[in-house]
Amino acid sequence: MFENIMKIFKISNKNKGTSSKSKEAAKERLHLVLMQDRANVSVDFLELMKQEIIDVIKKYIEVDDDEIDVRLTNKENGDGTNGAPALYANIPILNIKNDLKKDIKDQVKKEESKKAEQNQQEKPKKEKEVKKKEEDKTKKEKVEKKVKVEKKEENKNKTKEKSM
Repeated sequence: MFENIMKIFKISNKNKGTSSKSKEAAKERLHLVLMQDRANVSVDFLELMKQEIIDVIKKYIEVDDDEIDVRLTNKENGDGTNGAPALYANIPILNIKNDLKKDIKDQVKKEESKKAEQNQQEKPKKEKEVKKKEEDKTKKEKVEKKVKVEKKEENKNKTKEKSM
């Protein structure tokens, strides 16, 4: 790790008369080396990961390539100390791709029609369930009524027997 940092300092010392653009590039390289060390991953891995993330996003939306900023930073803990590494991505969106918009709309329509079809299929089932519950309730009420009537008759018979 220290070798990489030393290489960057050597490069920056050789080019003291260079423009601020190369100074910024050196600063960015140093930043990457430090982040790579903190996250325990290689610079190549970070670049590969960054490019794959950007490629996936570009499949769905148009982005401003010149303004993309994806980098690894350290998340700050509540007490002000550095915590775990965090991936920071600032990717300006220009537009959602039209063909994707159409695909999404088509997919939403398909899902809505599937739900409507399922509801139509489930409706008779629900109606049957409701009807069965009502029938069961009615049967239960009839049985309870019959039991009450039988108990009354039983009580009447007991009363008659006692009076005899």
